[in-house]
Amino acid sequence: MKNTSKYDLASGSILRKLIPLSLPAIAGQLAQMAYNFADMVWLGRLSGGAVAAVGSVGPLIWLSLTLGIFGQRGAEIGIAQNLGRRDGEAARRFLNAALITALTLGIVCGAIFLSFRHQLIGFYKIIDPKVERDAVSYLYITALAMPLTYINSVLSAAFSAGGNSVKPFVINLICLALNALLDPLLIFNAGLGVIGAAIATASCQATSCIIMLAAMKLYKHKYLSGIKLWRLPSREHLSKILRWGAPGAFEIFFFTFFVMVISRLVAAFGSDAMVVQRIGNQADQFSYMVSGGFGTALTAFIGQNYGAGKRGRIRRGVMLSMAIMSCWGIAATVNLLLFNRALFRLFVPDEPNIIEMGASYLRIFALCQLAASLEGVGGSVFRGYGRTVIPSAISVSTNVLRIILAWVLSQGSLRQDGIWWALSISAFLRGGATVLFSLPLIFGRREVFEKPSGENRLYRKFFKRMASCKMKQTSSRTNPDPQN
Repeated sequence: MKNTSKYDLASGSILRKLIPLSLPAIAGQLAQMAYNFADMVWLGRLSGGAVAAVGSVGPLIWLSLTLGIFGQRGAEIGIAQNLGRRDGEAARRFLNAALITALTLGIVCGAIFLSFRHQLIGFYKIIDPKVERDAVSYLYITALAMPLTYINSVLSAAFSAGGNSVKPFVINLICLALNALLDPLLIFNAGLGVIGAAIATASCQATSCIIMLAAMKLYKHKYLSGIKLWRLPSREHLSKILRWGAPGAFEIFFFTFFVMVISRLVAAFGSDAMVVQRIGNQADQFSYMVSGGFGTALTAFIGQNYGAGKRGRIRRGVMLSMAIMSCWGIAATVNLLLFNRALFRLFVPDEPNIIEMGASYLRIFALCQLAASLEGVGGSVFRGYGRTVIPSAISVSTNVLRIILAWVLSQGSLRQDGIWWALSISAFLRGGATVLFSLPLIFGRREVFEKPSGENRLYRKFFKRMASCKMKQTSSRTNPDPQN
């Protein structure tokens, strides 16, 4: 397959490739966050209990990504690397396998949520029975749309891996407009409250899936045509999808479990603290969304260049990305420090106690924004090479620390602020460690690209040399980049 120059990330100006690819991906992430914002704005005007009900379902939705990550990683890594090798047939086979995997696991996850919805919500031991009933109803409707959510993530990853992040962004924008229209109609006009918000979100997922599938049929890239969902994936493709996705699934499972434990600790301080956690988490996720959107573009960039064997180009792209995301992290820090109260007034304008508690939350989280922004760059380096174990190990380790710190710090005079400090400290450590451990992939010798079994040896050698200040950049001699 001849890769069109417009979507070929292995040639041309790095900046002119990364920026047009990353901006729609970032905007798509922000549009997804705007889904949640729209719900919170309208539900906040309904009652604080409605916000708490939806907030309690949030970690369970994150838990669903444990299974959804398999299809997404399969499309993200498999398509990008094979397009870099100019092998469109292999890219198409990976997309077909990823879609089948996503559909199957989406049905499984939805069935589990439907069957055990009362037990899952009961884990929080919510004091208010109405909040608990609303949470169960919201989870029920969300579970019905789970297979569609999984398929959407695979198709979005497939477009981005092929160098086209505009289409998923436009589709997300259309669905955002639909969500903004349906929310007030169903929550207030139809009098459905929390159930109305759930129906609006599920309707948007269904609309997005239909448009994504139609766009896939009309797309000019050959790797998106000829998909046959009734054909089982080959053992080779399935094993790679499982290998790429398993560390991420492991990471998300434990991350979500720890979030649920944190939510239970927060619930002990009352419904106001639960509302602060839900709203504050959305505001704090702004940096993660931008970092994640940029990371999606960077993963595609690294994957295609890795397939094409252009290590020098990868290095320059990563360093440029770090500079860009550092500027963003600093800007996010300043924003949270200066406008923390104003952000909470958007959601609960008539709740002064929640506003003050929320302002403290955002001030504490301002301290980890730079590390959170750079974490997306480090994670993209690992994903682009298909090395997903190390960032998952870092995430699980820091989340274990998060639980310990949260319990210890919340027992004293800090109360719920102790929990916010635990979250911020662990986020800072996770971002810093992810960037640090990605350095051998960026600056390491040739064997890191060709011998995965020697990765641990390379890391030991790399950090030993870095500590002695004798690290040398030799990739320009061992593998010159003919086009750059």
